[in-house]
Amino acid sequence: MISLEARNLTVTLNGRAVLRDINLGFQGPGLYFVLGQNGSGKSTLLRSLAGLIPFEGEVLLNGIDIRKYSRKELSKAIGYVWQNPLYGFFESTVEREIKFILRNLDLEQTNRFEEVIKHFGVGNFLKRSPFSLSGGEAKRVCMCSVLVADQQVYLLDEPEGELDYQGLEKLIDFVKSESKRKLIIIATHNALLSYKMRDTTERIFIIYNGEIINSIKPEDLLSNNSLVKVGIVPIQWWLS
Repeated sequence: MISLEARNLTVTLNGRAVLRDINLGFQGPGLYFVLGQNGSGKSTLLRSLAGLIPFEGEVLLNGIDIRKYSRKELSKAIGYVWQNPLYGFFESTVEREIKFILRNLDLEQTNRFEEVIKHFGVGNFLKRSPFSLSGGEAKRVCMCSVLVADQQVYLLDEPEGELDYQGLEKLIDFVKSESKRKLIIIATHNALLSYKMRDTTERIFIIYNGEIINSIKPEDLLSNNSLVKVGIVPIQWWLS
């Protein structure tokens, strides 16, 4: 059993409250979505859960405040995939970029490396600079560079961004498979992505203006009429 919990989580950036008194919990293995429009606070929420930014309140990983973990211990337990993949790139080649986390966390290279590069189809450009990649290629490399560490928790920030049809298929297949043994939380503005994985998803949390305003079952996405009120394109719009 894996648990990640936020208690009275508040984040203030540049004098503005970006998150206000968030209380929610995730139990794994399983898949959850945090659904919200751009600027709603969903990326800030994921970064707080990963311990990447200061916050007030508590974030508990398996019942322990994440501030009691060392940075290395926390990185071994929680993998965070940035919305913009270029934020995390700094190595000279794709191969070095993907292997960096293994070196940094003193992890041995296992079959996991071959598994992720094969699944996401990045084997053909391992020797290229990550800064020479297209948006979709960079997104796939960014995911590989985190998921190769095989953490028990994955936090994916808008993972569908820049991906084409094949990339989306690979992402969805990976998430469905990995959520059987890991806790995965996806933050997105795209209700269609969460609807696509409704059979695998445990719960969808709606975030608006820095607050969790609703929690719905994935099967309720089609009948929920409140999404448009918080700036989210409803499923009915895509299907009409």
